[in-house]
This record gives sequence, structure tokens and C-alpha cells, in this order.
Amino acid sequence: MSTSREPAATGARLVTMAPAEGLASVFIIAGEASGDWAGALLARELRRARPDLKLAGIGGRRMAGAGVDVRFDCARWGAIGLLEGLTKVPQVWGAMRAVKALLITSPPSLLVLIDFGAFNVRVARLAHRRGVPILYYFPPGSWSHRLRNPEIRELSDVIATPFPWSADLLAGGRAQVEWVGHPVRETARSRLTPDQAWELYRLDRARPLVGIAPGSRSQEIHHLLPVLADAAVRVSQAVPGVQFLMPIAPTVDRHRVDAEMKRVGLTPRLLSGMDYDALQLCQAAMVCSGTATLEFCCLGIPMVIVYRTSRATTLQYRLFRGLLGGQRMAGMPNIIAGREICPERLGSGATAEGIAGPVSEMLTNETKRNDLRRELLAVAEVLGEPGASARTAALALALIDSRRPAQ
Repeated sequence: MSTSREPAATGARLVTMAPAEGLASVFIIAGEASGDWAGALLARELRRARPDLKLAGIGGRRMAGAGVDVRFDCARWGAIGLLEGLTKVPQVWGAMRAVKALLITSPPSLLVLIDFGAFNVRVARLAHRRGVPILYYFPPGSWSHRLRNPEIRELSDVIATPFPWSADLLAGGRAQVEWVGHPVRETARSRLTPDQAWELYRLDRARPLVGIAPGSRSQEIHHLLPVLADAAVRVSQAVPGVQFLMPIAPTVDRHRVDAEMKRVGLTPRLLSGMDYDALQLCQAAMVCSGTATLEFCCLGIPMVIVYRTSRATTLQYRLFRGLLGGQRMAGMPNIIAGREICPERLGSGATAEGIAGPVSEMLTNETKRNDLRRELLAVAEVLGEPGASARTAALALALIDSRRPAQ
């Protein structure tokens, strides 16, 4: 077992995973957009190292684009909170039954589980009983400095975690635990110099530039986008001439975003996903809490972290993650730092005025902006060196090879 401080080396159908003679198969399960992203990066590394691998699983567009035979589209499951999640139960239950049948009739050489604890821990129990090797990537709650899911230490064969403290917390069970680093460190990097980016995107470098990342789930867009649009108006009034960039996830309706921004009289540049070449130019941002906060963190862009959803889900969050879970902050850069580096505006506090104020200050106070940038880049260093996906792929292949009979 290793817990070193350096990273270690669409449809509801079911098709057999039984590989051709001598070939290995991997089944990857991701239940949301961030897991789909991590799963796609991992799949590419697996395919690069072992082109003959049979890859299938549950995921989304990114995993499918990486060559994974996606059996169930996790984008259809996007839900936040218990009450909203109940509407997705029939779809999720159907996928669970299919996975159970797969594990019995044609088990893969390796099962890779990515976060999504409510579903994947249950799958891990089934797979463990069937003797299917399990690699748990992004163990649920690994961002926390408290042990959230001790059971996976006994169910998994290998645990690959993105956070160094998580490796310490998960040590002590039957699983080999490795800190592999966070894949955001390998992706959230620009390919162009700032001068090249200003020229390519035809943005005015004399005018302030603000990023607006509204989230990837439909619920986030519904509850948060109107507030962000109104906040953008306030920023443009406080800082004349400001420009806006909006990265739009593939799961989000661009026309809906465009219509909402036109409602308030703004025409931001809409980007296809997290276009780091363009986003590196931002002086400030308003970012929906989630993986995007780490992406802006790696780029060193000061941000206000925002989140707003239904009242029922907000109450659930405050009760289970706040009062009972002891987690007062929502933004990943703040959680990693152990203090509030970036202002957070959550729930009823996520108002246009509450968001626009600190964003405007970031634009007008260069000293504060530079201090925030330095702190964010220091947080990014905690996430390890680039190469998390390749290191995790190496662990996966080593586990497959250790279980294959000698030739």
C-alpha cells in the first residue's frame, strides 16, 4: 500500500462484455459531467497504452468520444439533491439492474468506478462479491478532510484519489491506495500565449474581461443563470467597457443561455466548453461551484464562487454537509486551502448585488487581484503534477495483469 506524497505510477441496452480470447475488458461507471470528463481522460490513456482493450461503461459524450461504448447516458440523470434526484430513480434503477446482470453473466476484467457514491458503492458491493477487480477513481467525498466512505477501503482493490490527504484517510484497509493527483492539472492549461489569444479571439485587451461559468446541469442553469446575467449587468455598470466570456458545457442549451443574456442586454462571447486559451485572459470570473472552480484556479483567475438551487436542496445541503458534515465552504479552492480565498455566494446569498460587488472590486483593485492570483496558483500546486490520468491508467493495467492467468 502506498500513501506517498508524490503521485504514484447511450442507450438502455446491454451488450456482453466477454472479450475475444486473450483480450481484456474495462467497464467504467461515471454518473455526472465531472465523472464523464475524468473517465474520458482515463479512457484515452488506457487506449494509448493498450489499444486492444475493450472499453464500455456508463458515462456521457466525453467518454463516448474517447472510444468508450457508453451503455447508459449519465447526462439524463443530472439531478441535485434528494428530492430532485427522486425523479431520476427509474432510469438509475434500470441501469443498476443492467450492471448487476453484466457482473453475473459476463464480468469485465476490471471495473472502474468514478465518484457517484450513491450508485457506485452499491455496484462495488455487487462486484466485490463476484470477485471482479475494482479500481475506485475519485472516491466519494475525497475532497473532504474527513473519512466519508470507509467501506470502499474493503470493497476496492485499488483506490486512486486526486487529493493527498484522502490517501492518508483511506489507508488501512485491503485496498492499495494511491494519490495520483488531479486530472485538472493536465487539462486546465492554455496552448497559446496571451498575445496570441488576444489576437485569435479578437478581444479588446484595453477592456476588462470577465468569465461567467453557469454550470453544466439543467437545474444549475435554471436557478443560477438569471442571477448571473443580472450580476453581469451590475458589473458592466460599475466597470464600463467590461467584456464577458461564457464557457458552455455540452450538456447545456446554448440558445437558452444566449436568450437569457439578451434579456439583460448583454452579448457575451459563448465558448464551447472550458476553452482555456480564451479564459486565461480573464481578470475575474463568477463560477458555479464544482470542477470549474478548480479549472479557473489552475489558470490563476480570481473568482466569486456561486451556487443556487431549489430551497429544498439548499436546506438539504446546509443540514447534511454543513451542520452535520462540518463542511462550511462549497468552493474546491477554498476547501483545499482550508479558508475562504475566493468569496462564496451560496443559496439566498447568491444575489446579483452580492456577486457583482466582489467581481467589480477584483477588476478595479489590481493589488487584490494579484494577491488572489498568487493564492490560487499555490492551491493548484497542491493538486500534484500533470499526469493523473496516465498514472491511474497504469494502476488499472497493473491490476488487470495481476489477475490474468500466466501464459
